[in-house]
Amino acid sequence: MRAASRLRPALALAAVTPLSLAPLAAAQVRSQSIVVNPATLSLTLMDADTNRPVPGYDPIPPGATLDLSKLPRRLTLRANTAGRVGSVRFGLDGRDNARTENTAPYALCGNAGGDYTACGSDVFTPGGHWVSVTPYAGANAGGAAGAGVQVNFTVVRGAAPAPAFSVTGLTLVDADTDRPVPGFDPIPAGARLRLSALPRRLNVRANVSGGVGSVRFVWENGQTVLENEAPFALCVDGRDRSGKKGNYYPCDARLFAPGDHRVTATPFAKMFAGGAAGPALTWSFTVER
Repeated sequence: MRAASRLRPALALAAVTPLSLAPLAAAQVRSQSIVVNPATLSLTLMDADTNRPVPGYDPIPPGATLDLSKLPRRLTLRANTAGRVGSVRFGLDGRDNARTENTAPYALCGNAGGDYTACGSDVFTPGGHWVSVTPYAGANAGGAAGAGVQVNFTVVRGAAPAPAFSVTGLTLVDADTDRPVPGFDPIPAGARLRLSALPRRLNVRANVSGGVGSVRFVWENGQTVLENEAPFALCVDGRDRSGKKGNYYPCDARLFAPGDHRVTATPFAKMFAGGAAGPALTWSFTVER
């Protein structure tokens, strides 16, 4: 518990829609132990005409901007794996099961013995996108799941500039100490949160760059939290006795119910989600006891 002197004042500059978390209660912990192998290491942008990686995108750097005017016309994505991989499952822009591949090379839009099939134009439309890859020990996403990755990127076309501000990552915060949890600053892509090894009371902070006026968090059930002043916290934060913001409130325990979850954080130029929107960052994660 916090010391009695750390009284929490009313929320400052935060607009909150209460989270309805009943649907999350159905999520269950996998009975099998999670193994290190298989693993997904990264994603590579591929030229589907030459079947070779696109220079500068092998692997795709975090938060990359893909300018279609400077890239090959036909593109796809390849998952780079390690260990004994039986299959990989791709997620794409809100679809957790966009495609499952059973044979290497593992490509988002398929291939025939390394002859890559170009993705449809919907995969690389201008705007923000995310792709996740989860490897499995068996075919058809069967057996134990290994460590996955998620890549967020922005697609532009020629003169359309990338936004000057963004959410660069998320940090897991100990709501009793108001400090980042070691090993989760930032939270690794595809992180697995083992509750028995973490602080009891948690929150999540969005790390931003540029002139961000507000950040809107959207949970997997569609409920939202809007923060209008840094630090931008998923479960909001108040001010300490000196008036400094950053006194983190713990998230309801149901936010970290065992199972698979997803949160999207979108930055805006002005308060209350006003002005231009920057690229959204989506965090997919698994909670275990």
